[in-house]
Amino acid sequence: MAASVGDEGLDVNLTPLLDLVLQLIMFFMITVNFVRVDQFDTKITLPMSSEARPLDNSAEDYIFLNINRDGDLVGALKSEKLDTPELLKVYLERAKESLERSAMDRGKKKDAKIVVILRADQDCKWSEINERIYSCQRAGFLHWQLRAMTEKR
Repeated sequence: MAASVGDEGLDVNLTPLLDLVLQLIMFFMITVNFVRVDQFDTKITLPMSSEARPLDNSAEDYIFLNINRDGDLVGALKSEKLDTPELLKVYLERAKESLERSAMDRGKKKDAKIVVILRADQDCKWSEINERIYSCQRAGFLHWQLRAMTEKR
């Protein structure tokens, strides 16, 4: 920062500080978008619906489950083998505990509203989707949504 001393007093140049703050804001905005993009699998073709609604904005956090046409979990969960309802239930319970702990660290209440987003391929069997929903319910999740694309009328 530059300062000039004279009859007028001290003159502080805040331009570099403002430039740095704006660059940090832009950096964080970009990285937040990359975190959300990691949750989606582009190989999944969502079903079309005229009744599709946007995400629930009242939720504290989300857990995304991508289900391919064979009923297998794909995407962000590739590293973990969750091929049985019991393994999925344990995974969801751990995720819920982690998200609630994170919410408490941010000063939120313990029973944070966490929504499970099921992104199932349009060719996936309903029995596979129902099995995943049942695992979510057994893990203690009260809120879940199925994703769909909006049909143009």
